[in-house]
Amino acid sequence: MNLRPLPLLMLASCAGRVTTAPAAPSPSHDERPLAQLEPPPLAVQADARPVHATDPASPRSEMRKSIFEGAWGIVRDKHYDKALGGLDWNALRAKYQPLAIGAPDEPTFYRFVNEMMGQLGQSHLEVTGPGAEPFIPSDEGGDPIGSDSGDPGLVVRSIDGKPTITQVRPGSSAARAGMKPGFLVTHIGGRGLTQPQKTSRRLRPVEERFQLRLLAARRLGGATGTKVTVRYLDLDDRPGEALLQRDPPRGKPVRLGLLPPLYPEVRVSQIGDVGVISFNFFLLEPVLTEVQKAIDGFRARGAKAIILDLRGNPGGLGAMAIPVAARFVTKPLVLGTIQFREYANTLTAQPPMGVKPFTGRVVIVTDEGTASTSEILAAGLQEAKRAVVVGDTTLGAVLPSAIAELSGGAVIQYPVADFKTPKGILVEGRGVQPDRRVVETRAGLRSGRDPVLDAALVAARASAAP
Repeated sequence: MNLRPLPLLMLASCAGRVTTAPAAPSPSHDERPLAQLEPPPLAVQADARPVHATDPASPRSEMRKSIFEGAWGIVRDKHYDKALGGLDWNALRAKYQPLAIGAPDEPTFYRFVNEMMGQLGQSHLEVTGPGAEPFIPSDEGGDPIGSDSGDPGLVVRSIDGKPTITQVRPGSSAARAGMKPGFLVTHIGGRGLTQPQKTSRRLRPVEERFQLRLLAARRLGGATGTKVTVRYLDLDDRPGEALLQRDPPRGKPVRLGLLPPLYPEVRVSQIGDVGVISFNFFLLEPVLTEVQKAIDGFRARGAKAIILDLRGNPGGLGAMAIPVAARFVTKPLVLGTIQFREYANTLTAQPPMGVKPFTGRVVIVTDEGTASTSEILAAGLQEAKRAVVVGDTTLGAVLPSAIAELSGGAVIQYPVADFKTPKGILVEGRGVQPDRRVVETRAGLRSGRDPVLDAALVAARASAAP
C-alpha cells in the first residue's frame, strides 16, 4: 500500500487502524481523526461499462467487493454530514459497484470507487491500496515513481500557466545539474505535464495549480538512488535535458499512523528587523518546539515583525495551530469551530503562562500548497486581525477526517468534521483569501528575487493595521 504525499490535517496523536468486513463497520471501531486531501477523482461517463469484467465469483472480485462495501459503509455511517449533502448513497452504490468490481485492472477499480466518493464534492475523501496507481518504472527500471521518498530537489509549480521550477534545493542533484528557478519543465520521465486532468467537477484555479504541483512531485519522486529524466527550457528558453538522481530525504523521519514517513524541516532566518520562520509540517515534535523557540528568540532580540512562511505546507497535527497562535496573543483568541457528526469543538488559543507573547506584526505567506492546519492558523489569525496574509489563495482543504484500513491493505480517508471561522466562514472549497495577493511570475524567478517574500517584508514593516 502506498499512501500519497498529500496535504493532511491530524487532530490526534495517531491515526486509528480499523479493519472492516464487507458490511458497514461498527460505530465502536476506534478511529482517530486525520485529514488528507485527494484531488478530485477521474470522471466516469454516464454510459461507462466495465471492460473484460472479472468473474463475480473470483477471489479478486470478492476482495474488490469487500473494499467497495467497506468504503461505502464507512462514508454512510461515519461521515460528519448524516445527509451526505442530499445524495442518494444507495443509488450511487448500485451504479458504481458493478463498474468497480468489473474493472479491467486495479487502477481502474480504484478510479471507479473514488468517482463515487467524488460525488460528495469534497477534497478529503479517497480510497487507495495496492495497485491503485499504474506501475511506472523509473529511468533505471527501479520502483514506481512515488513509491519512496527520494527526489532530485525540485519544486515545480504553475507560474504564468506553465510548469515552472520555483525552488532548487541547494546541494541537490538538480542543483548539481545547473537547474534554476525559472526553468520551464516540459517532460518528467518522458511524459509531459500539460495534459488536462479529468475530474468529476470543475476545478477552481487554485486546485488546477495544485494538481500540476502534485503531478510533478509524484513523477519526480521515487526510490532513493534511482534516476529520472527532466526535459526543460532554460532561462533563455534553450531546450535541455538532465538525468537527475533521487536524493535521500533529509532529517529524521516522523511516523503518523498509516501515513508514509514525514521529514519535518524548520528554517529560521532574520532579515533586518524581521524574523522569518518556514516549516513544512505541523507536528508537535520536533516542529512545535523549534517554532516556539524561534518566536521567543525573535521577541527577545526585539524583532519588529515575524513572517510565517507556510507556502507548500500541507498541514499536519491540528492541535499545533493552537500553541503557535498562542505565542502571538495577549488574550484568548478563537481560531474557529470544528463541527463533528454529533458535537462541535472550539479551537481557542490561550496566552501561555510564564511566557511573554510576541506582540509585533505577524505576516503569513501562502500559496496553492498551503492547506489544512496551515489554513486554520491563517484564517483564524487573519479574521482576528492579528496577522496579514500575503501571497496566493490557499487550497481550501480543511476538513478533518479519519483514516481506516479496509480489506486487502486498502485504506480510506473520509471527512469526520467541518471547519468554520469564528464569523462562520467555511474555508473548505474556498481557501484563505490573502489580504495582499502577490502573483509570482517567471520574470521574477529569472531575476533571482522572491516577490512574495518581498511583499511580506513590506507588510511586516508597515505601521498600519491589516
